[in-house]
Formats: sequence, structure tokens, C-alpha cells
Amino acid sequence: MARYWELDAARGVAILLMIAYHIFFQLSFFAPTMIPWFNPYVMTGAPIAFLFVTIAGASLILFTAKEANIPKAAKKMFVRGLYILCFAAVITVASWILFPSETVVFGILHLIGCATILAIPFVVLKISPKITAAFGIVIIAISPLLSLVRGPAILIPFGITPVGFASLDYEPLIPWFGVMLVGVALGMIFYKGGVRQYFLQKFGEMPRAASPLAFFGRHSLIIYLIHNPIIFGVLVLVGIAPL
Repeated sequence: MARYWELDAARGVAILLMIAYHIFFQLSFFAPTMIPWFNPYVMTGAPIAFLFVTIAGASLILFTAKEANIPKAAKKMFVRGLYILCFAAVITVASWILFPSETVVFGILHLIGCATILAIPFVVLKISPKITAAFGIVIIAISPLLSLVRGPAILIPFGITPVGFASLDYEPLIPWFGVMLVGVALGMIFYKGGVRQYFLQKFGEMPRAASPLAFFGRHSLIIYLIHNPIIFGVLVLVGIAPL
């Protein structure tokens, strides 16, 4: 996979914002008086998720850029999606054990894994970025209507939830697959053929100041998996969270 430092650095910014958000989130749960200004029901992590998912969509163009064979490119994306879903399953099991009333059944890793697979036709068939973005925008636009609908648990991945549904992390395919497609369209435009286009052509080698951000971006998956337990462990050590 071709890598460009600006995407890694942007992903690094997103991962640092996510870590900060989850520090505040855990503090609001274990010691709400320490941060009375933070309300997780009002100050959601949606903008951070938007950044993550958009970058993930754009990165799919680079992920398949050097694979000219359509079936091989499709297989590559399918395997990548399954790989991410395996880690998503770990998150589901861990949250079910620790927080059974708010189990993560379709969080951001579930979304990215499924959306990677669903985006295969758009990426490998090189569908026009205008059409791809249009599909994405339509999916985003219908989300407010679905948010008013209640249905069986099997529809949770699509944004339709049962009455009383609660989850620590929930990013359904509608609207978030739409966000992924917008990211794919942007990748088609700015990284056509896996090569920087337009103003990005002026970007050279990674500046030293961006190196830490790019490092976090390149290792975002493992950081995502371990950062919440580490935050919790620190809060236990300092006596804020109970063991």
C-alpha cells in the first residue's frame, strides 16, 4: 500500500482527539465533578469518527492502487474488511463482559470493516467520484428519518434500533457508510491512481514536526484497541476509578 504522510498525520490527529475524548468520557463516568462541563450526550465524538471514516475511505484508493486485477483487488479489500471485523468482535466480547447493558454491537471498527467490504464495487470498478459521492450523500441524508424508526435488533447495523437500545459506541452503516463513500470519492480525486493530485503534488517528504502524528496514524488500530484499558488503568492507579 502506498502511504502519504499527510494521511497518516491526519489519522494521528484523529487518534489523539479520540484519546482525549475517551479520557473525558471515563472521567465523566467515574468522577463527574472533576469535569462538570463535559456531557457525553451533548459533546459527542461524532466529529472525530467523521474524520476517521473519511480518511479510511480515502485510504482504500491507495490500498488498491497497485492492483490492476479487479478480482484480486476485490479479494484484498474483502480480506481487509474481515481482518478489521475480527478486532471488532474482540471489542464486542470485551464490552459485553464489562458493560453488558451497553455492549458495543456495531461500533466504529464494525462499521469500517463492513464498509470496506461494501465499498468494493465503488473502488475496484473505479466508479466516478461524482456518483460515489452522490450515493454517500443520499445515505447520509436519509439517516435522520431512520433515527425515528424502531425495529428488531437485527437492524441495528443499519441505524434502526429496538426501544431502549444503548451502546458505548454506535456508528451504523446509515449514515456512516455514506461518510465512507464520500471519503472514497475524495481519495479518487486527490489520490487518483495512488498518486497525489492538485495541490497535494507540492507536498514533499514528511516534515519532522509531523513525524509523531504520522506514527500514531500508522498504528491507529492497535492504539484504538489498547487506549481505553490504559486510561482505565491509570484512573485506577490514581484512585479515581474503582478496581
